[in-house]
Amino acid sequence: MRPTAVAVCVLLALVTASKPARPDDEVRISLEDALAAARLASPDLVVARARESVAHADVSVARIYPNPSLGAASSTQAAKISGTVSIPLIVLGQRGAVIDAARADEATVVLDTEVSWNDARQATKRAYAALWLAEGVADARRESASIQATLEASVVERVTVGSAAQIDALRVHAEKLRVDADVLEAAAQVSAAGSELGRWMGVVEGRALRTREIPVVPDMAPPLDFLRARLDASAPVRREQSDVRAAQARADREQALVRPAMALDLGFDALDPTLNNTTNYRAALSLDVPLFNQRGAYVDRERALGDVARARVRAARALVAAELTAAYWTFEAATARQRTLADAVEPAARAAAKATEEAYALGRAPLVALLDAERTLVETRVSALQAQAARAAAWADLEHALGGPQ
Repeated sequence: MRPTAVAVCVLLALVTASKPARPDDEVRISLEDALAAARLASPDLVVARARESVAHADVSVARIYPNPSLGAASSTQAAKISGTVSIPLIVLGQRGAVIDAARADEATVVLDTEVSWNDARQATKRAYAALWLAEGVADARRESASIQATLEASVVERVTVGSAAQIDALRVHAEKLRVDADVLEAAAQVSAAGSELGRWMGVVEGRALRTREIPVVPDMAPPLDFLRARLDASAPVRREQSDVRAAQARADREQALVRPAMALDLGFDALDPTLNNTTNYRAALSLDVPLFNQRGAYVDRERALGDVARARVRAARALVAAELTAAYWTFEAATARQRTLADAVEPAARAAAKATEEAYALGRAPLVALLDAERTLVETRVSALQAQAARAAAWADLEHALGGPQ
């Protein structure tokens, strides 16, 4: 089993240690549990960390110094034994420039991982809110089905004793069938939302994930201008800025590689009859002349990549600014809607449903009015849940634009 899978299994075991086992292997988790699991085992993060390992290795590769070369020879008319060692001399800054470029690329890859975590965190929070919403809708549908079952029994009894028309029994039964279908659909939506959350947590073994708590978001957002001033700290912007620095470091590397590479050659000639069998020692310094290859095309390419990176910085700023603005006003709209529904509309719908039920019991309201009042109450509850989930999703988008929790 891979380490990430082990970590997720350990986390889920800790989450469920204090809860009784469920026949369907249901696991209730908090948002913090979901984020912790995503931080360990989100598929995109696993890939990003693997790329980090490659970048670390590239820095080590850049530090490698070329090997010396050895040569040996023999001759019948001159030295019987000759030897040569050639030592590369990378002393004009080429090796340092290569290492600096590798480190700059490594820094960009590390920020790629941060961007991946920023994306995974947003997706996990949105998936958690979607699962919480699906569970709330399923609860509302089941409660509505229970009410409809009780109402159907009551109407059938009234029809039996002749205090209600036969058509009322048909109407209430049709409504009961519709509500039952809604229950089945809501249950399927819960399973789908749990699977989506498990995808970001790295859970792929069929566990039925369920939320333990409501997604908590602030009552109100800070001023938009205050948030806009922090966009340069966003992970996507910082990643593109790092790529600008990496492109400049690569251009500096190419310019440094124009400098001549040198080699020190040391040798000896022994048992040479032309030199009275004395040993002769040799030393030579060689260097390549940058006559045909000035690496100008390589430098131009890296500078062009730097221009591309600077354009991406501007594009990233524009994108996160647009995302922030959209998320901010979506959050404000969802907040206003949720407060109105929870504080005014839902209590009014509940009171109307109760009054209509009492009027129907006294024969002062038709069954259609009662069914409509019950349906309105359920849909109002669902709308309030949707507004709360929309607030959580918008806040996750806002944090994503700014690069982290606020």
